[in-house]
Amino acid sequence: MLTELRIRNYALIEDLTIELSPGLNVLSGETGAGKSIIVGALSVLLGDKPDPDMIRTGADTAQVEGRFDVNERLAGECAEIGVPITEDGLPQLLLRRRTERNGRGAAYANDSGITVVALQKLGDRLIDLHGQHQHQLLLKPEVHLVILDEYAGLGPGRQKFAEQFHAFEAASAELARIEKELAERQARRELTEFQLKELSGAQVKPGEFEELNRERELLQTAERRFTLVRQLEELLSEQEGSITGLLGTAGKALAELAELDPNLAERRTVLAEAQAGADDLWRELVRYREGIEFSPERMDAVNARLFMIEKLERKYGLRAAELPTFEAGLKAELDSIEGGSSRRDELARELTGLKKDLAAGADVLSRKRGRARSELEKRLKDEFEALGLGKAALSVSLTRIPDPNGVYERDGERFRLTPAGADAAEFLFSANPGEELRPLRKVASGGELSRIMLALKSVLSQADPVPTLVFDEIDVGIGGRVAEAVGRRLARLARAHQVICITHLPQIAKYADRHLLVSKSTRDGRTLTALRPLDAEGRVEELARMTSGAAVTSTSVAHAREMLATAARNRRD
Repeated sequence: MLTELRIRNYALIEDLTIELSPGLNVLSGETGAGKSIIVGALSVLLGDKPDPDMIRTGADTAQVEGRFDVNERLAGECAEIGVPITEDGLPQLLLRRRTERNGRGAAYANDSGITVVALQKLGDRLIDLHGQHQHQLLLKPEVHLVILDEYAGLGPGRQKFAEQFHAFEAASAELARIEKELAERQARRELTEFQLKELSGAQVKPGEFEELNRERELLQTAERRFTLVRQLEELLSEQEGSITGLLGTAGKALAELAELDPNLAERRTVLAEAQAGADDLWRELVRYREGIEFSPERMDAVNARLFMIEKLERKYGLRAAELPTFEAGLKAELDSIEGGSSRRDELARELTGLKKDLAAGADVLSRKRGRARSELEKRLKDEFEALGLGKAALSVSLTRIPDPNGVYERDGERFRLTPAGADAAEFLFSANPGEELRPLRKVASGGELSRIMLALKSVLSQADPVPTLVFDEIDVGIGGRVAEAVGRRLARLARAHQVICITHLPQIAKYADRHLLVSKSTRDGRTLTALRPLDAEGRVEELARMTSGAAVTSTSVAHAREMLATAARNRRD
């Protein structure tokens, strides 16, 4: 609900704040006072293209702000587009639109910058504006099916169908992905099998390449290593004056010296350990020499193995250590082709079941829509009669969109499915008997269109999700009995919606829950639009003026009081 509208430097308005209430808000005033300027500013706030020429003379910027109390549904939609909602008792939304004389501007929602597209999306859900500045959600064909379904009470059924539809789409997308992957794998299967056979035959093991390189180095140095070991063996133990022999001689001398001087007895251990170490080293070198391999055949085998591994490295662009992992990946890929085929078959069966469920669900929705359409058309005919459109007719066109690739099939023809089912809806209108029914969005404007929308709103008041309805020029070309019927229907509509109506007719204004008078004055040589809420006596005076013109008489005042009393009685009926 729109609780406050503030307009600054827009046309005749310097700075105007309008406080609005639930129920029926009526704006009245003499022609040219600025009522339509207010509606124009509101349309800019809701996303219409601003006209820099509407910026007040002497100002560089015009600004329009609207404060809204929003329900849980609207709060959720705001969250979806990243608009934070403030809470002060009720969740609130502040929209602000700034327009500069150079054509630039900006839009904000709760002081966060938003795009004009996002502003329009919010506007569509906050206010439905009818009149010369049209912002009419009901004139958009894509909304007609939603309205019909809500009128028919199909919300839960439509939600269930949408869930089935999205499950079908998700399964279809997964199946398409799997089939694409399988096709790609099948195309590579022959190559993959060849590569796997080659790598499996090679049997390259982790760390093998490094071990072979070390073995080759040992084979290449076998002769030199043998020579060095023999030299060490002779030095340690085998030649005359070997290290172990000299250490033994030194040990005997130290033993005799220790007998002469006991203080040196502990030093004998050092020589004994050195002699034992030299002997151990000699024995180890003997074993090492005996293990040295002189094998040209093994050298050829090692070189051949290394050459084969290096060839695989170059071929696959991998290091030797990565070849076993690559081989395992090839095996897993071949295994996954079989696994993917199983999942593909499972999804195909699942989609067959989902497809049957969707067809059955679409049929149910279509039947219920057909019944609701007949009832809706009948109720609208009654409303048109009361609103002076007795010769008019509105029909709800339900069609299906042919699609050769559609999953919904009836009578040998395929049709497109959407989350809403197989149907598309559009409101068709004819103003006079014998005239062809044409799309509602193309046939009426001004007051006539406002009355058509009022009839729709009256019938669909519980189904229509937009909380605030604005009617401008709804009284063009009507009066008397029709004007009274329009007023009563606006009052009835205001029980479920906030209604804002600009009118020149007292038959409508008398039903206001809040009556605001728009006036024009001159100050310092500048024309200004002003607005003030009317109390009980102010309403009597304004209704008297609307009834008799500028000259308010005692008779017109009495008539105004009677009109207000009649409106109060009608409200109770």
